[in-house]
Amino acid sequence: MNNFFLIVVLLFSMNINVAKSEVWHSTNKWNHYWENEYRDWINDNLSINVFKKDSGILSGISTDCADALYDVRIQFAYEHSLPFVINAPDSLRSQMRIFGSDTSMFDSIKDERSRVRAFINYINDEVGTENLAKDTFPVKIKDIDSGIVYFVEWWLFGKDEHHSYIVKGFDQNNELLYYASDAPRKVRKLQIDRKYPRFSFSSSPYGFRKWRLPEYLLVPEKEIPEEEGYSNEQYKILERVGKRGVLKEIRRQYQR
Repeated sequence: MNNFFLIVVLLFSMNINVAKSEVWHSTNKWNHYWENEYRDWINDNLSINVFKKDSGILSGISTDCADALYDVRIQFAYEHSLPFVINAPDSLRSQMRIFGSDTSMFDSIKDERSRVRAFINYINDEVGTENLAKDTFPVKIKDIDSGIVYFVEWWLFGKDEHHSYIVKGFDQNNELLYYASDAPRKVRKLQIDRKYPRFSFSSSPYGFRKWRLPEYLLVPEKEIPEEEGYSNEQYKILERVGKRGVLKEIRRQYQR
């Protein structure tokens, strides 16, 4: 009887440890409903001061352009009890293929808010714009809306540079609003671009992209179902009108 009691206690202790082995506990699962909620949340709640506020999980977090996009997605996931999962950054690639909020790396931090912020800073240290191509996919023109990633490339003094924006939504003139952080990493307000951002795009994987659901992280891009929003139509437009005309043509199509 004593041995049975000891086993029960040990199993109970193991369950407690398992429960703690995550950055936060997720009770919901990403699906079309939550993607729509994310879209509306970005439109209604995302502020240029999200990293400058005195309150909020992202307050005082240093970002560059890609960091800001990942961090906003993390905030929504955390606040809505959803998992945050991405392709494993290069530093972890030999150990795992995906990485997310179920990690036990931050178990030593008992305060949940501090643990989430440590997780955010780790993501910011380990990912960059090059990760966006792995964690997103090209979206249909009609699906360009709040929360969509706009990912671009340009050449500066012979060096390939990247930049990324989050689509905030539309202004009163039905023009797209783009929010972005920049380099170097620091605590800053998000910058605003309207109608046409500073940079266009000239090839895949750049352009307008949507976050992959966890179950599609390891799926080849072209195998993501069309009902999830996958489309290469923006690249067909690019082939037809070129880099200088692609944003104007995309604008013409979403303003119909």
